[in-house]
Amino acid sequence: MKGKLKIIFLFFLMFFLLLSFSLVTFAQKYGPIKVALGQSEEHSEGKFALKFKELVEEKTNGEVTVEVYPRGQLGSQRDFIEGLRMGTLEVSWVTIGFFSVYEPILNIFELPYLYSSREHAFWMVNGPLEKMIRERVEKHGVKLLAFFEAGPRNITNNVRPIFTPEDLKGLKIRVPESKVNIDSFTILGANPVPLSFSELYLALQQGVFDGQENPYGIIYTNKFWEVQKYLSKTNHMFLMHMVMYSEKLWNQLPQDIQEKIEEAAQEAAVYEIKVAADEEKSLEGVLKEKGMEINEVDITAFREAVKPLYQKYIAEYGPEAEKAISLIQMSQFN
Repeated sequence: MKGKLKIIFLFFLMFFLLLSFSLVTFAQKYGPIKVALGQSEEHSEGKFALKFKELVEEKTNGEVTVEVYPRGQLGSQRDFIEGLRMGTLEVSWVTIGFFSVYEPILNIFELPYLYSSREHAFWMVNGPLEKMIRERVEKHGVKLLAFFEAGPRNITNNVRPIFTPEDLKGLKIRVPESKVNIDSFTILGANPVPLSFSELYLALQQGVFDGQENPYGIIYTNKFWEVQKYLSKTNHMFLMHMVMYSEKLWNQLPQDIQEKIEEAAQEAAVYEIKVAADEEKSLEGVLKEKGMEINEVDITAFREAVKPLYQKYIAEYGPEAEKAISLIQMSQFN
């Protein structure tokens, strides 16, 4: 009798263990989604990632889980894109211009002083130019989910305040591995040199570069105020990130899950844009407190200096580029 009871007990124990395992497996049927980014979780990009995680898990009732890998844990931005294309990574983002390595015409979306405001920029990419961008990007093994803010870029350096383009002459400025950034600083008279972001702080600390250019949020969260003295409010480029999902992995998801993930990305993007705008207002004062000397610049002089770059890109990329640039310029508003 005791033997029979023991067998029955073991049977039910195994049954409940298998049931528990099955429930856990079912609850996490489509996870985890890996999200890779280069910045910290304290940066607005990190806040987007955490909000996206929260919304996906909430909308799917835990059926989909999300894991966030900040600070370049999964490699560089180039690694992220290749991971998306190969199907080894679910979600990441780069700026529109960064994707020009696959679609060179996308450089036009990061021309200096192209947009009149952040509202104008997002209205264009979510409206009149969304189809053009989507068609170019989705040819390369990714699904475009949303756009969010990378921010307006400003110049920092250790030599002198920058008031006009003349003040940039002779300065060695680190720029991203992006044609439009290199071309912009070349035409402004600086000596732009690309360098991986992960190496930037040490290079500034060691004096390899005179300066660099980035939004306030990156300058603050990466502590560039420790190794740079002057911050000049050039606001020379307004960049936007494209949130992308691996097409290979996207196609493995049922439609209802796809819809919830896309909704989560778009809602998280709205959240991040507000966070980034609020941070821009507050961080200038914080950076001053950290010891940076911040100055206004002659924006008109900078705008005039980069005008030839527009014609250069129109000649290089053709009628489609001219049409897109003209559409953006004609629709400018504040």
